[in-house]
Amino acid sequence: MFFAALLGVSLVPVLMVLFIRGKITPEAKNPINRLLIWVYQPFVHFVLRFRWLTIFAALVVMAVTVFPFKKLGKEFMPPLNEGDILYMPTAVPGISVSEATKVLQIQDRRLREFPEVEVVFGKAGQSETSTDPAPLSMIETVVKLKPPEQWRPGMTWES
Repeated sequence: MFFAALLGVSLVPVLMVLFIRGKITPEAKNPINRLLIWVYQPFVHFVLRFRWLTIFAALVVMAVTVFPFKKLGKEFMPPLNEGDILYMPTAVPGISVSEATKVLQIQDRRLREFPEVEVVFGKAGQSETSTDPAPLSMIETVVKLKPPEQWRPGMTWES
């Protein structure tokens, strides 16, 4: 972000001198700008004429947003019970590859023992992408569940 700002301040003016040739038409001659100015100007005049009303309206809108904000709770995302669970335990930092593999296999085997589980996929450490900076101690396991009709009697999503 710093380099983008630096280039915007230093390189762009030089490139404008090199590439922009000829007469630059004023904005009042551009039909799109004329339309936008025509639409925008009444709002600007109203806001500048009635400053206190504008400030009061902004404060009222801000005060009204407090009530929905308090109703959001701790988590805005609704629960999505799509039949899969992402289980992400962490192991001891500095765990060896062989130990992480062993822990992952034991964990997957234990999860498969539940009759509601269909398939378990586990991964320890980072994948072959630069966007996954997970250490070896981070284990990601996707548990695919069977349809709820095939679960034991009395078993619910919460339990």
